[in-house]
Amino acid sequence: MYKRKNDKNIFLNSSSIINIQNNACDRTRDRTKQLLRRTMSWKSNTIIMQPEEPKFDDTSSTLEIHVWASWMKRYASEDESKSLEIPFKLSSLQEEKLSTFFKYYLDGDCDGFVFEHDFHQFFEKLRRFADWSPDSDEYIILKQVLRELIQVFIPCESGQNVAFISLSIDDWLKVWCQTLSKCTVASDMPLWLKYFQNILFKSLDSGKGEIEKSNLQRFYDTFLGSNCEESKQVVIDAMYNSLTSNGDFKLDRDTWGRCFANWLLGTRPNGSGQWLFAKCGPTPEFFPIDYSAMNSTVNTRDTYSHKRRSDRHSIVV
Repeated sequence: MYKRKNDKNIFLNSSSIINIQNNACDRTRDRTKQLLRRTMSWKSNTIIMQPEEPKFDDTSSTLEIHVWASWMKRYASEDESKSLEIPFKLSSLQEEKLSTFFKYYLDGDCDGFVFEHDFHQFFEKLRRFADWSPDSDEYIILKQVLRELIQVFIPCESGQNVAFISLSIDDWLKVWCQTLSKCTVASDMPLWLKYFQNILFKSLDSGKGEIEKSNLQRFYDTFLGSNCEESKQVVIDAMYNSLTSNGDFKLDRDTWGRCFANWLLGTRPNGSGQWLFAKCGPTPEFFPIDYSAMNSTVNTRDTYSHKRRSDRHSIVV
């Protein structure tokens, strides 16, 4: 009897637990449905409050409010940027440098025009200046550069004789404008221009892998004349200091390449290659540096104080 009673109690307890769980689940499900209904009804009945426009009394004030609005587009698309490209133009300094080379190195008879024989005379003078034999490798490269230079600046159509085609200074600048418009750095220069740069360095090289001041002076005397301003010692010193940063660098192949690129691509004065082939453009001006504070003693120095104004012109950092 005890065992049966116990079994019956166990059966009653387990059934009551199941009923309690079912009732709890039903209540939870009903409350979840009620919560979802409330949420949906709240979303549908929600009203977004708009700020009321301020009302002004026209009788109390004559102030009028005007509002202007404009749209700005910061970045243009690729199609629009192509249509808004600004045509490339040489700066006034670039025109002066290239015109000086045209006048003193190519236009030997000073008539304002250059022919094919003028290019041949310039390269022959360069060969004699460097003392190259007609069988040397340098002279072979020189003739190839000459051929490319004539094809670029004196284009000849079929049936025309290139010897009778003239090149004016305007055409000279126009070709340079087309050539330099494709060059943003020295590596963008065409191949014939790179060879021309290297052949000029080899003609000025003293045999030590660098250009000395005496060779540079002899170069100016040969192409510009012994009575030119560039042949003066004061001007030669200033030009050589500009090319070598006051003697901090040797005028080797790399330095010459940077100066040559600055002579072609430099649009502003005070560049290292501004006076590469002749003195042109404004004279380089630099800010003076006051070293008086470094040479002063502790007693004579003007100590800084925020309570009074100082008369110092330099400081020690």
